Amino acid sequence: MKAWGKSFFTSATILAAMHTGLAQNNSSPYSILGIGDIEESYFNRTSGMANTGIAYRNKNYLTHNNPASVSEIQEQFFSVEAAARGKFVTYYTNNSNSTVNQTRDFSVSRFSLGIKVKKWWGSSIGLMPFSTANYSFSGKKSIQGTNAFTYAKYEGKGGVNQLYWDNGFSLGKHFSVGITTAYLMGSLTQTETFSGAEVTDELTTTKNIFLRNLYLNYGVQYYTKLNKKWDIALGAVYAAKTNLAAEYTTDIASNETVVHNEVTKNDYFRLPGALGLGIALTKSRQLTVAADYRYQNWSALGYRGAGYALQNSQRGSIGFEYSKSQQVWPLTIEKIFYQGGLFYSDSYLQVYGRQLKDMGMSAGIGFNSKRSTMSYLVAFEYGIRGTREKNLIEERYGKITLTLSYKDFWYTKGIKYY
Repeated sequence: MKAWGKSFFTSATILAAMHTGLAQNNSSPYSILGIGDIEESYFNRTSGMANTGIAYRNKNYLTHNNPASVSEIQEQFFSVEAAARGKFVTYYTNNSNSTVNQTRDFSVSRFSLGIKVKKWWGSSIGLMPFSTANYSFSGKKSIQGTNAFTYAKYEGKGGVNQLYWDNGFSLGKHFSVGITTAYLMGSLTQTETFSGAEVTDELTTTKNIFLRNLYLNYGVQYYTKLNKKWDIALGAVYAAKTNLAAEYTTDIASNETVVHNEVTKNDYFRLPGALGLGIALTKSRQLTVAADYRYQNWSALGYRGAGYALQNSQRGSIGFEYSKSQQVWPLTIEKIFYQGGLFYSDSYLQVYGRQLKDMGMSAGIGFNSKRSTMSYLVAFEYGIRGTREKNLIEERYGKITLTLSYKDFWYTKGIKYY
């Protein structure tokens, strides 16, 4: 799709300008490429486990990592969950320890509602980000055909959200299947401004891209006992290649007066096929150790530009969880749980021959009320993304995620259990 590639600024100019300055509203300068930063977090019970959860099942929480897990929702209860995330990033460049800039951001990231429709059918709806673009930086850009330079400022914001519907179905005692039907929708705004003594008028070019389409994700889980103490679960997820309908608009303004407007319709942006595999081992319903591997075939789409290309992405993670319970007659209630995890990924962006890597660790702690109607999870993640080579940017970031979960009876046939 040539129109999409042309909508981005020349990568050589962009990335060379990054070290000149970064604004306080930056999320990542790399989000100028593709459809922004693809969201790797699920903002749920697996946040403290490095978001490891393709094979994870929990009857008290809504886990979007694999739609098959929704079949585990506890009967006669409904669940409501909301999550918010705070993020702070420090940027480094030029193979030095000097700080380019620091930014902070806070956002409400997820809302979901789930119920057990039938004994064999669980269902959940929710809203969360799919990708995010947020950057602002400036530098000098050469004027074509001359030896002169002009001041250039680049800004971008927006992203793609997903409104999703998870359905999980139990097929017997050891097997579940699921499907996520998501509607992806959003817009990206890119602004390029030229000013300075070399140009007679301030010139601003604003490009808006509106994206939308259905996106399907399929999942399966198999779970059984290994012996009296240990349980095992295996999981897999798959999403086929999907085209997002795209509409482009371009405004060119001179000293804030629009002098040109153009609308391009009936274009598209392709999302690649994706595959994920997971395993989880649980001992005595207290200790869980899990591992995930995810892969996306971006290189098959053929997107590339001056200095950048989209490459196959992969992510591996491991996580653990230790849970303590207490007896609140007639129920056994989870009182507190502790989590930890590690992750490593090759992102879908290759810039100046360097595929961006992301690695880090996470930790979390959660509490439940005595009646098990309200629970709280606080998770922290620290990671390093990017590189300082080739005048690129290295990001060192921290994320704090707060997840609130409320559960109560919704259908009891007149029977109360407490």
